[in-house]
Amino acid sequence: MTRTTLVQSFKLDQRGLARVFGELEAQIMEAVWALGEPTVQDVVDHLGGDYNYKTIMTVMNRLVDKRVLGRRRESRAFLYTARESRDEFLRRVSRRVVEGLLQDFGDVALAQFVGAVDEVDPRQLEALERMIRERTAQRGSAT
Repeated sequence: MTRTTLVQSFKLDQRGLARVFGELEAQIMEAVWALGEPTVQDVVDHLGGDYNYKTIMTVMNRLVDKRVLGRRRESRAFLYTARESRDEFLRRVSRRVVEGLLQDFGDVALAQFVGAVDEVDPRQLEALERMIRERTAQRGSAT
């Protein structure tokens, strides 16, 4: 499985997966993750509403071109699969975003993480504190 998925932007004014995908791409990815190995028709059915088959097919093929989805022929249809799990994808993208912020903005970005503590769920803050302690202990034992 390749790690060179072509996600090229992060949209600050969007929410969830639409920050890295278009809105329809995000919906399609959620459908593929939920369905496992769907056809285009499976995705159209899953999305419901008035989605056009050819539009969904075009977007899914673009996601193949971006190396986010894989595609294989079975009989007369193509089956699509996500190249990585939803959790793997979120972990990789969020890491790249954080690394980019820290590389480009350094202490200013770090201060924003600390300043955002008021917005963080207490359980998330406890988990962050635990991860920092563990990472600090790992670095201490490595030297």
